Amino acid sequence: MSNTKNTIKRKKLSKTPFWKTRKVLIFLIPAAVFILIYFLYLKKGSNEPEWVKEGEVTFLNKDTRQHLSKIDVEVAMTPTERSQGLMYRTQMDEEKGMLFIFDRDEMQSFWMKNTIIPLDILFIDSKGVINTIHRNTVPYSERSLPSKVKSQFVVEVNGGYCSRHGINEGDLIEYKLDSR
Repeated sequence: MSNTKNTIKRKKLSKTPFWKTRKVLIFLIPAAVFILIYFLYLKKGSNEPEWVKEGEVTFLNKDTRQHLSKIDVEVAMTPTERSQGLMYRTQMDEEKGMLFIFDRDEMQSFWMKNTIIPLDILFIDSKGVINTIHRNTVPYSERSLPSKVKSQFVVEVNGGYCSRHGINEGDLIEYKLDSR
C-alpha cells in the first residue's frame, strides 16, 4: 500500500514542472518568434542607408595651410545621390562626412528635411576655399541654408565638428576620391 501511495505522489510531482514549463513556453515561443522577425526583417527594412567610404577630405588652415583635420567621406555626385544626402541616418562617426560635388560653381542651398542628426554644412568654391559654414543645423528643418557665394562643393559633418577642429570660413579643403 505504501508503494502505491509513493507512486501516485511521484506522478503528481512530475506533472507540476511539466505544466509550469508549458506555461513558460507559451510565452517564450511567441517572444522568440517576434524577436527573430524584428531582427531579420523589420530592422533590415529601415530607411537608413549604409555609410560607404568613397574618399577623404582634409581641412587646412587658410594662412599656414596646416592640417586641421581629415575625414572619410561618402561622395554624392549624381542628382539622386545629392538629393538623398545624409537623410535618414541616425548617427555618423566623428571622422566621417559627405562630400557633394557639383559640375561647376553655382549658388547652392541645402535643407535638413528628413535629416535626423545635426550637421555642420560647409560650402566650398572650385578653388577649395570654404565660403560659408552653417553650424549645428536643426534636424528635420525645411529652412533654406544657402551659400554666400557660388560653390562647387559642399561638405557635411556632424554638428559641432567645425568648432571642435577649428575650421572656419576662409579655410581650405583638399579631397581625394577612391576609385568608384
